[in-house]
Amino acid sequence: MKQLTYSLACLLLLTLLSSCRQEPKRMPDTLPDVYGYITDIKFTSKNDEKAKALVAVKSLEGVPANYADASVSIDEHTLIEDEAGEQLKLDQLREGHQIQAWFDGDVLESRPVRGKAKAVRIRYE
Repeated sequence: MKQLTYSLACLLLLTLLSSCRQEPKRMPDTLPDVYGYITDIKFTSKNDEKAKALVAVKSLEGVPANYADASVSIDEHTLIEDEAGEQLKLDQLREGHQIQAWFDGDVLESRPVRGKAKAVRIRYE
């Protein structure tokens, strides 16, 4: 009986541990929420915090996206990649870079729209 209880406890623990495993971040395969050029970057983190920034994006003419201009919040949880799939750091973003951004959750329907990015793809121009 003890052995059966021990086995069930181990099985339950293994099940819980495997369900807590996080999937790796990956770029969405949907239409980007915003697609345009970075017009301004404001780094908002303090010295002891992880990197955070607010990025202003001006939409590209004739390119499909869910929103036109946007104010995109980027933090340490945002996946940032270039076109080749290489991961980038927040401090590598520059004004003039072409950007595709996907929002995480709800956005503030203002002008421009505001939201937190779950993923960003950068194209160097």
